Amino acid sequence: MFFHDRCFDGTASAALFARFHREAIAPGSRLVPVGMHHTDGDPFAGVAIDGDDNACVDFRWTPSPRLRWWFDHHRTAFQPPDLRAAYDARASATQWFAPEAPSCTGLIARVLGERGWTPPPGLAEVVRWAEIIDAAAFASAEDAISLATPAQRLAVWLGAVEQEASERIARYIEALASGATLAELDAASWVRDALDPVLAGRARNVEALARLGQERAAGVIVFDLIDHPELPSPGFAGYALHPGCRYVVALSRSHGALKIAVGHNPWSPVPRAHDVGALCQAHGGGGHAAVGGITLALDELPRARAALAAVIAALGA
Repeated sequence: MFFHDRCFDGTASAALFARFHREAIAPGSRLVPVGMHHTDGDPFAGVAIDGDDNACVDFRWTPSPRLRWWFDHHRTAFQPPDLRAAYDARASATQWFAPEAPSCTGLIARVLGERGWTPPPGLAEVVRWAEIIDAAAFASAEDAISLATPAQRLAVWLGAVEQEASERIARYIEALASGATLAELDAASWVRDALDPVLAGRARNVEALARLGQERAAGVIVFDLIDHPELPSPGFAGYALHPGCRYVVALSRSHGALKIAVGHNPWSPVPRAHDVGALCQAHGGGGHAAVGGITLALDELPRARAALAAVIAALGA
């Protein structure tokens, strides 16, 4: 199971499809999750697609004939773009692309529901939250950063967990697929030992971010965190700190890579004027119309700064 790593929607998609697979396709099947990142070039290069059955959710398409199942809703799912023609020509009955879908988890639930399979209540709740979190469907930025629910806290944990990250995220996906609720996982000791320190330092981090955000172009707030590796990318906090902004852009060092995160303020009165995912795709990244990102190697800082400058200039035009 290839999935968008460190992402609430990506992990929820993996758990939902794994539950379907072991109930409806191969009873008792064992999930081997492989986290994927939107990197420059072919992210599947050198990656073995060698399961007895292979699926990919919430991540780019690969033309490998070994990939049977695929679900995605990223506008930039086909890189290079000419892969779209190969996908259309294949016309697979087990692969779905819906860039208008609020979340990949919701897409999977709807497709499988049309075929007669519905998730158990715990996973239905995961689907509901994936639709909210991935589409930023909160009433306000303050609601988005409130961390009042297990789902919101687990989304923070997924982005922050470091120690044995792949093993922990695999454990999280398997737990969801096996019936654990979001509330149960939020209370689990192996989640809390990484989550509690993040929550304890959250107010301090937001205060530091408030000092670092700068308007580099009209309505474009930029957080350059290269010299502040202790700080997370601002996420929804960027909009709460700068409610009048149109876009937030952040450059950071995270999980052994350089990352540029770009997003349109969902609560801005000014309509979105750019396809954020397409802007990121031009520099090796990807995403959706309103949010996207670029991931580069740690030794590519000059390239990252050039990409940052280009994105800012485009958004400010």
